[in-house]
Amino acid sequence: MKITRVRIEHGDVAARLMATVTWEASNRPPVEIYYEVPAEFASALVEDGNSFLAAAVFPAVEACEQRIVVESYVCPRLIAGLETNLSLFSHWYGGEQRRLTIEAHGNPCDRPRAAASAAGFMTGGIDSLATLRRNRLLFPSSHPESIRDLICLYGINFESDDSPETFGTAIEALSGLAKQSDASLIPVKTNARRELNPDINFFRFKYHAALLAAAAHALSGRVTTAFIGSSHDIPHLMRWGSHPLVDPNFGSGNLRIYHDGVEFSRFEKTKLVANWDVGLQNIRVCPANWPGTNCSRCEKCLRTMLALAALAALDKSRSFDRRLLTEGSVRALNIFGDNQATFYGELIEPLRTVGRPDLADAVRFVLAKYHGETGIRGTLKQLDRRYFHGGLQMLKRSVQANDESASAPRQVIQPRLFQ
Repeated sequence: MKITRVRIEHGDVAARLMATVTWEASNRPPVEIYYEVPAEFASALVEDGNSFLAAAVFPAVEACEQRIVVESYVCPRLIAGLETNLSLFSHWYGGEQRRLTIEAHGNPCDRPRAAASAAGFMTGGIDSLATLRRNRLLFPSSHPESIRDLICLYGINFESDDSPETFGTAIEALSGLAKQSDASLIPVKTNARRELNPDINFFRFKYHAALLAAAAHALSGRVTTAFIGSSHDIPHLMRWGSHPLVDPNFGSGNLRIYHDGVEFSRFEKTKLVANWDVGLQNIRVCPANWPGTNCSRCEKCLRTMLALAALAALDKSRSFDRRLLTEGSVRALNIFGDNQATFYGELIEPLRTVGRPDLADAVRFVLAKYHGETGIRGTLKQLDRRYFHGGLQMLKRSVQANDESASAPRQVIQPRLFQ
């Protein structure tokens, strides 16, 4: 892969940091990757290769590229961090260590180093709102890591990326949140995800933080510290595209990146937001409508509404139609992963505490569905736990393991990185 023609193009209403990405190992046409900001933020853009390398390195590995050559300056600190992440992902997902080489040719941008200034990524989701609220509670406004800018990145959401009018409407609302929080909102549009690797599982497990960090690098003429809100808490950390072992490695000599809030569970973050009226009125979690109005019907909306109900805060928020949170709507939900199950599990007792046993029982039912504990199979599992302490299930797994071992071919398979 080659990254060439790094440049900034100025327009009347917007400015773009651009580069040409050319594939070498796959039959794909060259593509122009860009980061676009309103003209008033054009001075924040830095004409170097940091943002493009951060966005391209993992798609290059996935496409079996043997090298990345950047015809522009790239900070050695970023290159070292990317090599660390490549090794970490090799350990997580299998494959050869450091499958590609990174070359960069160019001199640092000849401009004064930006004064210390921190930014957070703002989606209106619980993680990003909690990061901003926690920052305001911890850091005085005079501190260099007090968040002054909120980056709203358009181009990495899978269900609403084709709705620029929704993005424009949301920017107006989030600008109000930024103003009330004594910060500036910086809208950034990019096509990096769509053009380099649009696969949703690749994004979730390997690419999430890389795209956020790339946008921060694009703005490093203004931003010197960026906070990425954690997706999971410490007891439930998993291999994921944003992780406390991954995110800081996307930094450079001019940009520090923090993975923020990993010590808080999702419910604890929701509590932090619920006790802050500005955040409570600006929650935006609906994937299909992001960053527009919440539908109050989808899984993520209902899950967030349940957490607010457990905090006796749902009636205070104008972000959702609370009439749509019923026992029936919750029981109809389906969970698709252990991380979701964790979020629901911590809501049961708080819901009972605030006098909503109906919702608590509905959440318990949803978890039982996820764990296969409903119907005849579920009844058998419950009897096994109650009378045999899970012994029958353990015996079943042991028999299955022996059968698989006996039938497995006698060969060693070396998995490819990211396969």
